[in-house]
Amino acid sequence: MPTSFSSLLPEVPPNRWNADKHGDEGDSDYGPRRSFYSIDAGSAQEAELRVLAWINHDYQDDLRHAEVTADPAPVGPARWRLTVLWDNRYE
Repeated sequence: MPTSFSSLLPEVPPNRWNADKHGDEGDSDYGPRRSFYSIDAGSAQEAELRVLAWINHDYQDDLRHAEVTADPAPVGPARWRLTVLWDNRYE
C-alpha cells in the first residue's frame, strides 16, 4: 500500500497497537531501504494503515515514498509482520 496523504491514516491510540520496529536494511540516505515492523490489527490492510500512522505519529518520517506490505498471513492472533520500503531516489 503506497501512501501520499497522512490525513487518511487512523488516529494512533496510547498503546500504539503494540507496534514494534525490528530493524532496517539498505541505504538510508541515497537508495532504497527496508524497515521491518509488527503490529496488532484485524486484517493485513488494517495493519498496513496502522503501521504508517504509527510511523507518522511517533517518528514523523516523510511517508511520500514509503510503501508498506503486510505478510500474507498473521504471525499470531491479530498480529501482523510488515515491511516498509523507503525509496529516497526520488528526492
